[in-house]
Amino acid sequence: MGSFWYWSAVSLCAFQALVAQPLPYQPSYRRYALAALRDIYNLDFFHAEQKLAKLDTHFGPYVGTAYLRALSYSWRIEIDPTTTWFDSFWERAVKQTDSLLEHAAEHPLEKYFIGFGNAALAVRHQYVRGQMIAAVWKAKELLSFLKGLQKYAEIYPEMQFELGLYEYYIGYFSRNYPIIRPFLSFFPPGDETRGLARLEKCAEDTTNYTHVEAAYFLSYICLYQANQPLRAEKWLRWLTEKFPQNPLFRRMWAEALYHLQRYAQARQVVLPWLREYEKACPKPPCYLIVGRFPTMEAVQGYALVGMTFREEGNYTEARQAFGRMDTLMATLRNFPPPTWARLMREAALLEKRMGDQLTAERRMAALRARKDVPDFLKSPLPE
Repeated sequence: MGSFWYWSAVSLCAFQALVAQPLPYQPSYRRYALAALRDIYNLDFFHAEQKLAKLDTHFGPYVGTAYLRALSYSWRIEIDPTTTWFDSFWERAVKQTDSLLEHAAEHPLEKYFIGFGNAALAVRHQYVRGQMIAAVWKAKELLSFLKGLQKYAEIYPEMQFELGLYEYYIGYFSRNYPIIRPFLSFFPPGDETRGLARLEKCAEDTTNYTHVEAAYFLSYICLYQANQPLRAEKWLRWLTEKFPQNPLFRRMWAEALYHLQRYAQARQVVLPWLREYEKACPKPPCYLIVGRFPTMEAVQGYALVGMTFREEGNYTEARQAFGRMDTLMATLRNFPPPTWARLMREAALLEKRMGDQLTAERRMAALRARKDVPDFLKSPLPE
């Protein structure tokens, strides 16, 4: 009899502990949610939507599920920003998440983590669209969640990702963008080194929801902003091996190898995807809405191949790759201005080295004439 009561009490405590867990940590919810995230990162959005629909069916409208749906559309916009097809779906999911947040339980994971994450998606969206000042202005909405993140980050590892992003970017923008420095003085100070350390800590903990997001942003920062290509290469290799269908991870890995002057290896990484793209998209442009081979990524992939051949002195192959880049780019509308300008500079540098000063200057003149291109990309080409 004592044994029966003992095990009954143990079972009751275990049940109460399970019920007390926030929904994202309950095994049945967690299994579908993590599987949906894996599908999102592998660009299998159809199956991701099916899993999110099952979560809706089994658990009803929930703020975490709405946020995952918004994140899914955010990734589609990030990988194929030349279209606006996903924007309205993204806006609807963000608004639904906000609405559910108003009625969500006062659990820190929902109130602070999902609240911060949903607001950050809006900042991210404007950054992808090249609206830098608007993105920084939007970031003020993150402040209401900051103290909660700082309080609970040691308990919930997912919050390390968000806190790390905040700390890094407040420090980075304060240091590099004098025009917005007065506005940023109203924000609690950041710390770039500490922010990167938090992101890496989160990326290494593969049991939490945000470890892939942390690895991606850590890689992005190290590759494009912190000048740490070796650190970026490590994480981008890991992301590509884990999600081989994601062309963004693959191309960024090749870019890291390029910066490490491992040119042949960079081509080995990106050329197989470009060959698959040519088979899948015989009549460009192609978009993410109809397949996994967006022309936007192919443009950048060919530019990268051209850059590797250029640095090796193989100007014939480099010119062919940049020529394919130009052809594909001409099929796209709404090409992000900063990315367009960066690719134009790379092609102009090849032409300058080949002695074709007229064509190089023509590219640079078109670049300088645009007001939506950052000034640092308009500077003279290196010798």
